[in-house]
Amino acid sequence: MSSETLIEFPADIVVKAMGLNEGDFEALVSELVRPHVEPEAVSFTAVPSKEGKYLSVRAHFTATSHEHLLGIYAALKAEERVLYTL
Repeated sequence: MSSETLIEFPADIVVKAMGLNEGDFEALVSELVRPHVEPEAVSFTAVPSKEGKYLSVRAHFTATSHEHLLGIYAALKAEERVLYTL
């Protein structure tokens, strides 16, 4: 599998994590993403689904490399409460 990407780094990136709107899902996503981006700035936006069962959390940050981005996705995918990532 090739690690080639069309993204030129550093790049402004938005990663989306979706899960059940239970507990504090937004805080969970923040805890998973922040260790990979600090001390750089990151902002989070949460949007509930139409019925409120699910929550979509977007993390907006500057990715420094393809490996950096893959590390964030790996952290999110390793958490069972994160159902989908984009």
